[in-house]
Amino acid sequence: MSHPEPITVPYLSPLVVWKELESLLENEGDPSITVPGFVDHHPIVFWNLVWYFRRLDLPSNLPGLILSSEHCNQHSKIPRSSISEDSKHVLIQVLWDNLKLHQDVRQPLYILWNTLSQNCTVVYETQEHPLALAQQEDENVDQEFLQGLVKSIKNNNVYGPMSQILESLQHSHKATRQRSLYREILFLSLVALGRENIDIDVFDREYKAAYDRLSPEQVKCTQICDRPPSTGVTECRKTFGQPFL
Repeated sequence: MSHPEPITVPYLSPLVVWKELESLLENEGDPSITVPGFVDHHPIVFWNLVWYFRRLDLPSNLPGLILSSEHCNQHSKIPRSSISEDSKHVLIQVLWDNLKLHQDVRQPLYILWNTLSQNCTVVYETQEHPLALAQQEDENVDQEFLQGLVKSIKNNNVYGPMSQILESLQHSHKATRQRSLYREILFLSLVALGRENIDIDVFDREYKAAYDRLSPEQVKCTQICDRPPSTGVTECRKTFGQPFL
């Protein structure tokens, strides 16, 4: 079976999904959401429902529809069994990032941490080559930078990493940046230190305190997305739980 390109749909809030689903059921009836055509003809509603069911860790037969969807399988002929059995053969994995959609110059810090951690034991057999030496120097700088951030976070110091990241961004402040400081530091903490070792409520308090300490010059380098999470965000987390790893 061929591998189609990734499917991208707009994110809908829970209320909008509810409204769109009610409208669909009223116009096309209940069977409309039990057939593969649901994936092909209403992809936005379908994928948002799949996302919410997975995010809430609720059982659903919706993923089984993917196997017989023309759009997802590019007209591949797949034998149909019951939808519940089909669903067992579909893996839904929630990811923090789709790097193909990113416009940021730098990779997310947690991905960079994972990459460097996996490569730290690699021995370069062509170290004499100038390009290999340059690559090593870049990785050493990145590794030292990231290790410094993680060490500070271990000591409940969020201001240090925030300042260091802002300083590193000053040289590329005109570049497009979609990821917030909050997101970068939190996700790096979860990956490098382990989700079980991070109390996000405590992290939020430390982040807010660190943000309030920023100098006027540092604030100029921030964006709206860098502000501490709002009450709405924290309430949403109570409903949907902490971020998946």
